Parts: sequence; structure tokens; C-alpha cells
Amino acid sequence: MLKFNLNDKGFNINNAYSCCLLSDAAYLPKELIGHKLIEEWGMTSVSPFSNNNARGFVASSEEITVVAFTGSEFDIELWQENIDAQFSPGPFQSEDRVHRGFNLGISDIRDELISKVEKIGNKNSKLIITGHSLGGAIANIFAAHMFHNEIKPHAIYTFGSPRVGCKKFRQLYDYISKGRSFRIVNRHDIVPRTPPRISRFHHVGELHYIDPSGKMHKGISAWNRLLLYLDPKGKTPKAHIKEIIKRLPNAIEDHLLKNYLIKFESLIENK
Repeated sequence: MLKFNLNDKGFNINNAYSCCLLSDAAYLPKELIGHKLIEEWGMTSVSPFSNNNARGFVASSEEITVVAFTGSEFDIELWQENIDAQFSPGPFQSEDRVHRGFNLGISDIRDELISKVEKIGNKNSKLIITGHSLGGAIANIFAAHMFHNEIKPHAIYTFGSPRVGCKKFRQLYDYISKGRSFRIVNRHDIVPRTPPRISRFHHVGELHYIDPSGKMHKGISAWNRLLLYLDPKGKTPKAHIKEIIKRLPNAIEDHLLKNYLIKFESLIENK
């Protein structure tokens, strides 16, 4: 069951878990999403969306309006292609640039989604944006568009998201989001290590890292050291991802959303 604490403006474990459930629901077949959200979780309206590059839903209740994006099933060849992508102009239109492939996921349906949010959402509801994997990257770029259009999301939660944009994009995004955006990384998850930092891509949002014992840490320095270890200079993108798999054989398993949900269930139970 979804449980949001909307009075908490910072990171909240219940909000994160509910967003993880919503991200998981976005993977359901289109015809089952409405049943899950309306019949089981009490949402009042659901509108799925899909194009060649992005899929998910917009849903609302009296309290929240949520936009959830799917990722893609993890495929080594696909991700080797994804991490080779170049930059394209960013949402803030201020010398910011984002990953060209991820940007394609939202550019064609951005206006449609903004219209859905305005039409479906209760005017007093809080806007939540979420996504897993590739869906997390698209969620961040969509959130940036919302901020640029002076629509302020209450919170953005991503799970196993890759690096999204250039340093300028990160600076603008983190400044404007002002503690509303959180990225959760499970243990050795491979996808947040792509594209390699040598490609000049950066993460956005406040890091919350789930360690091998299942404990969650905010902005853990050891994680940063691990990133350095797994991001050797001079590696091509394809060599980079193969190196991660060689050093951390469970890196793909840790990316699966079901394993994020298992970790959150334990965190909720033991808090």
C-alpha cells in the first residue's frame, strides 16, 4: 500500500518506498496498471503513456499526482550503446547539456505529459516524479523541464539511475531542486556507474546508498571512493562496463528493481 508523508520536504523512507512501488508498477502491462493503482492502491485516475523511447503513467489521488517512468530490461548490448551517446541541449536553456539518448525519451512527449499532469491532478495535490534505471534518468530530465516551466515538483525519487548530464546541468538542477530530488543506489548496481565519468556526465540529486548489509547512507564517502576505483581513466565506455562486471559480478543483480524493493521492505520493517 502506498504511504506518503507529504509534510516532510526532505528524504523520507516511506516516500521512497512508495515511489519504488510506483516505479515497479510502471513495468506492468498497460491494461494492468489501472487495476493496480485504482483497485489496490486507491488512486482516482490513471493515464498510461508510451512512445518509442519512454513508457509509464500519470496518476492522481486527492493527495498526490505522480509521473512514473519505466526503465528497460537490462541488456548489456543495449547499455553499451546507451553509454556511448553524446550531449544534447538541456531543459534549462543555459549552456546545460544532457545525455542525447535519455533526452529523446522525454522530448517528444514532454508537452503531452505536462498537459496530463495539469488535467488529471487535483490542484492541491503534490507532484511526485519517479523512475527506475533509464526511467530514472528520464524522470530527472522531465523534472528539469517542470522546474524550467515554473512547476515545482514536491519530490523526485529515482532508483539505479545513470548519470544524466554535464556539470552545468547538475549545478542548475541541484540548485533549483533545492533538496527535493533523491537518487537511491543499491549496493554494486552497475547502471549508476554509466556513462563513465571520463565522458563528462554527472549525477544529480541527493545520494542515498544502500550498503551490502542493507543499511542506507546519505552521500557516503566510501561510495565515492568506490566510484573512483570502478571508473579508471582511459577506458572506453564498452570496456568500462565490462570492467565493472568483471570486478563486481553481482552488479547486474543489484540493479533489478525487485532487489530495491526487498531492501526497502527490510529498512521499513527495522526502522
